[in-house]
Amino acid sequence: MDRRVFLKSASLLGAGAMANVSCAGGAGKKTAARGHKRFGLQVYGVCVELAKDIPGGFLKLKEAGYDTLELAGYQPDGSISLFHDPIPLPDYRKMAADAGLEITSSHARAPQRTFTPENRGEVLDFWKRVTEHHASLGITYLVQAAVPAVRSVEDVQLVAELMNETGRIVKDAGMRFTFHNEPNVAMRVVPGGTETLFSLGRYPREARQIYDILLEETDPSLVFFELDGFAAVLGGNDPLVYLRKYPERIILMHVKDREALGDSGMINHEIIFRQFHANGMEDFFVEDENVRSGRQFERVAESARYLQEADFV
Repeated sequence: MDRRVFLKSASLLGAGAMANVSCAGGAGKKTAARGHKRFGLQVYGVCVELAKDIPGGFLKLKEAGYDTLELAGYQPDGSISLFHDPIPLPDYRKMAADAGLEITSSHARAPQRTFTPENRGEVLDFWKRVTEHHASLGITYLVQAAVPAVRSVEDVQLVAELMNETGRIVKDAGMRFTFHNEPNVAMRVVPGGTETLFSLGRYPREARQIYDILLEETDPSLVFFELDGFAAVLGGNDPLVYLRKYPERIILMHVKDREALGDSGMINHEIIFRQFHANGMEDFFVEDENVRSGRQFERVAESARYLQEADFV
């Protein structure tokens, strides 16, 4: 399916899914802040504006209330390049530390568009390099940013196998390997299939959702999940269902909305946060994907204020 067609359809389905308990209504009750809360930002949320002055931008983020960062823009040579020239990871960490920010997580994506038995060694070699580059940073989470192109149940099962092997590599280096969902993981595949399926109607009996296969066929001791609730809704999934079903697998969250947190009323952040905390989890990152807004710092500052004032965080 063409990506543009899928995203349009997924947005429509997401709007319908918002009628359910975890995605409906407003953003939840706000109260006066009760002391400083520790939370993070996915740097993609300020990538365009941050690139103009990284040290100064980090100071703005600290002033806005952020304490931790999740990286994006990893390059195979061990640098970060996100709308700016490559910066070695240790130098990037120092700039963050100078501003009082701690890097605790990083996103990476293997360059192979698809995973096959023939290129599995290349995929694992990539993750070995990623792991080596990040181990010295002292981060907690190393995140696979998306699923490669898949067309069948067997394709997804191979991805799950490689995730298990990567998880072992990452665990041995003292970190936790984590998968981040995009809306397309709500699509379905069938055994021996030749394309992914997305429909507002019925699926073949043998069809399985990509996300479900990854959750079911990865090792709980090696592979964890970073739940992007907004992406889940766009794909037609209910974040609350997954938080309840996999309380020990979903250890991170991306928190975002169509606008700054709490502005659109699309996502019921309160019920999602309450379940996340009930599961014993604490770490999450704000993300703002409207990178061309011209007001990225302003938007993430608004989101930080929302979180500081919310009584459910």
